[in-house]
Formats: sequence, structure tokens, C-alpha cells
Amino acid sequence: MEINPIEGAIKNMLPLWGNQQVEDFERIINKAMEEKDKDKLMEACKQLEANFISLMLKEMRKTIPEDPLTGNNLANDIFTSMLYDKYAELMAQSGGFGLAEEIYNQLSKKV
Repeated sequence: MEINPIEGAIKNMLPLWGNQQVEDFERIINKAMEEKDKDKLMEACKQLEANFISLMLKEMRKTIPEDPLTGNNLANDIFTSMLYDKYAELMAQSGGFGLAEEIYNQLSKKV
């Protein structure tokens, strides 16, 4: 899959993430490209993958029935959301999905 141009690929994420988050990714990636810093570019790609995985885990969580022991309360929701964010971060850092590497391979051609 070819990611071209950068702006188009990032703007396509608007329905999934908030406008501010998309602008942050766009700024980080463009800065890494301008500075020709491949380490920053890889880190931005991993952050993007982590956010994708987090979104996927949260959508999957919606299919799990309510826990009869703890119920569905605000504290449980906050804890679970933070836990899933950490899971997503760890999954992205381990490289198990490979999404960050694919994005990096496409974008690093332009560095």
C-alpha cells in the first residue's frame, strides 16, 4: 500500500480521531521529514500505530458484556481505558502488528 501524499493519508484519519490529534501527528511527521530525522519519524509512526491499536481495542471492548461483579461505572471505564492505551503502546513498541514499519518504509523514501 502506497501512502502518498502524507497530508492525504493523515487527513483520512479525521473520522477516527479528533482534529487536534491528527494535526499533532501531521506536525510531528512533517517536522521529522524536514529535519530528515529517521528516528523521530519512526517514533511518530509507532505513536500512530499505538493510537490505531488503542482504537481497535476500545471498539472490541464494546462487544464484551458488562461485568456483573464490578458493573459499568466511571472508575472501571477510566481504568480500563488507560489499561488498553498502555496495551496498545506496548504492542506498537514490540512491532507485532507491523503497521508502524510499513508507514515508516513509505515515508522514509521521502526523507
